[in-house]
Amino acid sequence: MREQGRRATGNIRKRAPLFHSGAAWAGAVSAVLLLILGVALLGSTKNEASGATLQVSLQDEAPSQADTAQAIFEQKCLGCHTIGGGRLVGPDLAGVTSRRDRDWLISFISSPDQLITRGDALANQLVREYGLAMPDLGLSEPEAAEVLAYIEAQSASQASPSQRETAGTQLTLLAAADAARGRDIFTGRVPLKNGGAACISCHNVGGLATLGGGAVAKELTESYSNLGEMGVTAVLRTVPFPLMKAIYGPRPLEDDEVANLVTFLREATEAQPPTTGQSPVVFVAIGIAGLLLIVILLQAIWRGRLAGVRQSLVKGGSR
Repeated sequence: MREQGRRATGNIRKRAPLFHSGAAWAGAVSAVLLLILGVALLGSTKNEASGATLQVSLQDEAPSQADTAQAIFEQKCLGCHTIGGGRLVGPDLAGVTSRRDRDWLISFISSPDQLITRGDALANQLVREYGLAMPDLGLSEPEAAEVLAYIEAQSASQASPSQRETAGTQLTLLAAADAARGRDIFTGRVPLKNGGAACISCHNVGGLATLGGGAVAKELTESYSNLGEMGVTAVLRTVPFPLMKAIYGPRPLEDDEVANLVTFLREATEAQPPTTGQSPVVFVAIGIAGLLLIVILLQAIWRGRLAGVRQSLVKGGSR
C-alpha cells in the first residue's frame, strides 16, 4: 500500500512550475491592455499639433449665439480686440470703418487667410505689425457685415469707464503677481476659486513634469511671447474659444488668478523652450514596468494556490 501511495503521489511531489498557463494568459491580456493604453496616450500626444492651432480652436465650432452681431463679437472677437479700450492681441477697432474700406473689412473678417495667402499688402502688413495672423473665424460675409455694423455703432462711445477701470485694476494685480502661485494654479495644486478645471488638464508648458500636461489644446510655452501680456490676459478673462468657454464660462477666473497665471506664463516663456510632446520611450517604459508588476503579482497568487493543493494531496497519500 505504501508503495502504491508513493506512485500515486510521485507526480504530485514535483515542484510547481515557475510560470503557469493561467498566469501566462493573464499576463498576455495585461500586455494587450497596456499596449492599447500606450497607443491611446501616444495618439493623444500626436494630436497636439491639430489641437494647438488657434485657427482650429475657433473654426471647428459655430457660435452658439450667432443670432446677433453682439453675440458674435463677444464670442469671436472680444478675446483679441476692444472697441475703444486699447490694443490687445490685435488692434483697437474703434473707428475702423473710417480707416479701412468697408468691402475690404468684410473680406478680411470673413476670410483673412485667403487675403494673406493671395499676398494682400494690407493684410500682410498687419501680420508683420502684430506678430501673428488673424485666424479664420468661420464667419460668412453677411455675418461679417453685421459685426462690422456693430463695431461702427459702438465706436461712437469709445472706451467705457468700466473698460478703463478694468485695465487699471489688472495692471495693479500684475505688479503684485507671483509666478510660483501661478504655476500651482496651472497644475491644480491650488484649486481655482470658482471651481474650474486646472489648466494642465488640457494644456502643457515646458518643464512642468516628466509626463507633462494635457494635449487637448494649445501648448503654452510660447504663448506669452506670441500674444504678449495684454493678449494672454484678454484670453484668460474672456475665454473666447469654445472649449474654454464651456469650462470657464460658468466658472470664470478671478482677477488675481489671471494675474498669477500671466506671470507664470511669462516666466515659462523666458525659461523654457517649447515642448515637442512626450517621448514614446516614457510610455513604453511605463508599459513594460506595469506588465512585469502584474505578472509578478499573478505568479505569486498562482504559486500560493497550487502549493496548498499539493500539500493536502501529499498528506493524504502518505497515510
